[in-house]
Amino acid sequence: MATYDILNDSEHGVEATDDREPLQPEESGHPELSSKNIGHGNIGTGILALPIAFKRSGLCLGSAFLLFYACLSTYLMHVLLRLSEEVIIKNGLDRSKIDYTEAVFYIVKFGPERFRIYKGKVKHTINVFLLLTQIGFCCIYMLFVAQNTKYFIETTWPEFHANLYLIGFIVAMLLVLLNIKVTMWVFAIPSAIALVATALGLVLIFAYIFSTGLKDITSLPAFTSFSEMLVALGIFIFSFEGISLTLPIQNRMRDSKRFVMPSGVLNTTMVINTCLCLTIGFFGYLRFGDTILGSITYNIPNSPPIYAAVKPLFICAIFLSYVLQFYVPATILGRLMLKWRWHREASPRRQSICRKIMRVFLILFTYAVAMLVPHLDLMVSLLGAVSSSALALLVPPALELLHCWPERQQIPRFYLTVVTKNALILAVGVFSAVCGTIATSIEIINTFGNAKEM
Repeated sequence: MATYDILNDSEHGVEATDDREPLQPEESGHPELSSKNIGHGNIGTGILALPIAFKRSGLCLGSAFLLFYACLSTYLMHVLLRLSEEVIIKNGLDRSKIDYTEAVFYIVKFGPERFRIYKGKVKHTINVFLLLTQIGFCCIYMLFVAQNTKYFIETTWPEFHANLYLIGFIVAMLLVLLNIKVTMWVFAIPSAIALVATALGLVLIFAYIFSTGLKDITSLPAFTSFSEMLVALGIFIFSFEGISLTLPIQNRMRDSKRFVMPSGVLNTTMVINTCLCLTIGFFGYLRFGDTILGSITYNIPNSPPIYAAVKPLFICAIFLSYVLQFYVPATILGRLMLKWRWHREASPRRQSICRKIMRVFLILFTYAVAMLVPHLDLMVSLLGAVSSSALALLVPPALELLHCWPERQQIPRFYLTVVTKNALILAVGVFSAVCGTIATSIEIINTFGNAKEM
């Protein structure tokens, strides 16, 4: 997930090689390209962690949770798009400038009068969650690349013991070299390479799962313990959190109505993503059983030789995805640095040096977090429970309540169709966020007591 539409580089101190934003009408105007952009935003480390989510929740409960959160996430994407469309038309706003943050800002601004004074604070809060989410993605990607590299080295050369912390540091240094100057070129070729590598990697994973035999379905649990289930919730939520991508993509389509049609881009893409997630989660667990690890790529062996390409493909894809994801927090922090007088009044050369130092420290921070909690499934679950729940499950129903409240007299059965419905969704979101965060945090704390040398 990324919000590539947040900032203008020339205004906020991020060097750009051109003026174009990553998703221009000519680039994303076709439904096929829009579907690709949403699919790329939803398929990544989350889908690779789904088999262990099924292990933590059980085959039946895991399937039910996955389908439930997929449907709920898709529905809430439609809610956000509908509210945004109504606000844009009613107030004559420039559609091309409306992203997730701006949509929230304007819905609050034109909502009930008593809440309008909070529009700025709400916008800042959303930006904080987006920033935390993007930095969280970078931490997860850092850990994914380092651990997969370690597994690949040790399975290729069994006599060699690879040190995770050293590998992670080398990866961090390579990322520093790539991200020291954030330029707009990172959205073109690397994005295409990452997408192709991900597709090839998934094909090989599916081929291995279905060609090497599955376990007896009755030998695996249908349900698990309550605490394990709560950890799995964060992974399921994380896997379908692409809500901040929907508005920028829709607003750049030549025919935006095709995006939200029953058989349009959004529904079609989410159905495909759900089928992929359900297949890899269910059958990945059915193939490896209790030996499944934090990412299914860890379980894929290097023999037959064709499957040795799985880890390098995903290492390449996620490494390049880090470059893409890093653009957003680096740009936001670059803008925030301009609020400091000493930085704003500094010479352009000194400002550039400060931005580069900030990027180095930000990359090293993601390295430190990744090495502090070297458990991919727990990091995915925690980010899903904390940030993804807020952005995908809590904000849209709250916005619908605010937006519809002034016209409650004109809405038939308002308290049933709007208040009760959104109260239930908010309850699900709060439960997922609070209980998922607590359960995952306890699990992370417990891992420190059982930590082994990596």
